[in-house]
Amino acid sequence: MCLLSRFLLPVCLWLAFHASAQALEGRFALDGLDLVLRLDDDRALRGGGLSGLTLVTAAPSGETEIRIDGIAREGSLAGRPITFYRMSVKDRDGVYGPLCDVDPDGERAAFAFPNGAGGFSLTCTSGAEGKCILFGYLPWETREGVPLRDLHRACIHMLRADYGGDDRPTTRNGTKVNLYDRFGIQDPGHAAGMAFEAAWGPEGAICVAHPPSPTT
Repeated sequence: MCLLSRFLLPVCLWLAFHASAQALEGRFALDGLDLVLRLDDDRALRGGGLSGLTLVTAAPSGETEIRIDGIAREGSLAGRPITFYRMSVKDRDGVYGPLCDVDPDGERAAFAFPNGAGGFSLTCTSGAEGKCILFGYLPWETREGVPLRDLHRACIHMLRADYGGDDRPTTRNGTKVNLYDRFGIQDPGHAAGMAFEAAWGPEGAICVAHPPSPTT
């Protein structure tokens, strides 16, 4: 599962680790790629200080509660520090379950990134959207005048084998891929036994060298 949540700010947060829940008023923001909660009393929480908080997000379909369970790991992306979190989401029965599936490193991790509208979104390292950001296709930046959001979309279609760009993926879990682009973000390198399959754009495959593998 790759669950993307777009947050409406400000949000109401609850400290789950208090015996009696204490409501906090504040605003989430990104400091670079670092998720920060700036409270109305001028305090700021980040990193491990966000553990135990539950984000209540509003949408036309209703509220969604996402709990920050702790830090999965810390690292860097495009030369900037980034924190990956373990998160859970509450279902209709009031039971919390993992927000993310297990990624190739055996972790369930989520991270925040700029959404291009002054806010941020969450994505999982296990899904195509998150993987393509970690590959270096940062949708909020440009390269040589080209919006990287177009390369990010192309990368998502490629990983999901969504040839028509119509949200009908045909990929199989564990399929190996070798991707590269003309900007040098990803280099083709040496991939023994692998042949060119397709070129990709933001709307799906531009050309296909041979039919995709059957899914059944």
